[in-house]
Amino acid sequence: MGLFDWLFRLFGTPAGAPSSDEEEAPPARPAQAPSTATRRARLRATAAGNPRRLAARGLPNLETADQLAAALGIEPRILAWLSFPEKTDEPRHYVGFAVKKRSGAYRVLYAPKRRLKQAQQWVHREILAKAAPAPSAHGFIAGRSIYTNAEPHIAKSIVLTLDLEDFFPSITYRRVRGIFQALGYRQEVAIVLARLCTVRPAEKVREFLGGIRHRMLPQGAPTSPALANLATRRLDARLSGLARKFGCAYTRYADDLSFSGDEAFEKSLTRFIPLLRRIIRAEGFRLNRKKFHFARRGARQQVTGLVVNDGLSVPRRYRRQLRAILHNARKTGLAAQNRDSHPHFAEALRGRIEFVRSTHPDLAEKLISELNTLG
Repeated sequence: MGLFDWLFRLFGTPAGAPSSDEEEAPPARPAQAPSTATRRARLRATAAGNPRRLAARGLPNLETADQLAAALGIEPRILAWLSFPEKTDEPRHYVGFAVKKRSGAYRVLYAPKRRLKQAQQWVHREILAKAAPAPSAHGFIAGRSIYTNAEPHIAKSIVLTLDLEDFFPSITYRRVRGIFQALGYRQEVAIVLARLCTVRPAEKVREFLGGIRHRMLPQGAPTSPALANLATRRLDARLSGLARKFGCAYTRYADDLSFSGDEAFEKSLTRFIPLLRRIIRAEGFRLNRKKFHFARRGARQQVTGLVVNDGLSVPRRYRRQLRAILHNARKTGLAAQNRDSHPHFAEALRGRIEFVRSTHPDLAEKLISELNTLG
């Protein structure tokens, strides 16, 4: 049975609405079902999967959307409702909001509602967590962190750091569908999985995304970090190859790219950077021109928030700010130092101190003691 036949059968069968404590029940029939002949033909052309590849990776062998629904523990009509909501112009199964960044720009976050979140958690646990990311990727991966990301860049002559612009929004539905097909799933199943893991931004937040209208990875979904790492495997492979060619180190933490090397690498930057930009553009990403930095040994070299000139350390300015906040709080009270109106200021400070503990444990102990005395 083709995907559209599956959808029409599901939505065309009246069914009682399941109870929900946070979102409306799925409708028995969609207000508007996909109907163009072109889309029917494309979706019915279901590509064959690769069961051997799935078995080799320990992934569940799902040949139909009904089998996916059974694996998720939900009715097929609920899966159809989650992956093909009738209102395609708004993210029905998400709560979306924009958060202002320090730069003044906005980051759009999408929190999936309960049913969709449960489905995404299964997809992450049973499928995505078993797919290996590139060795150069360090974000959102068990056993890797900002520390493993920064270590290859310690004590180098020059450190170059860059940022991919609109990282999650630039990863489209089509790319996500391709990831699931590359893992071994038939196109019918890959389409539904990709629909579960992507969102079309609402009109009210598109201005914060540069007018993006396509289905994209939602920042805030449990599946998005792993999918982002898989979507950049080819980019990581090409940039790792470029780094080897120029004798430098390369790591990536989410949208942060870091390169470092000796004096010979520094002298080759005029050749290296154009090639770097070409690869990034060819892989469907864009560099953020406002976040392009390089630092020689005589200056502070920083990678994912850590200074790497001589070992790993939390920046001195960061430590001084924490000392100043706690020192002033002894005179004015902790609430008076909460200038950004953080709802859980004391816990936020505790988290920042734990970050300091990673490289300055003695200082962290003193700061924690001071914070405890402030209540």
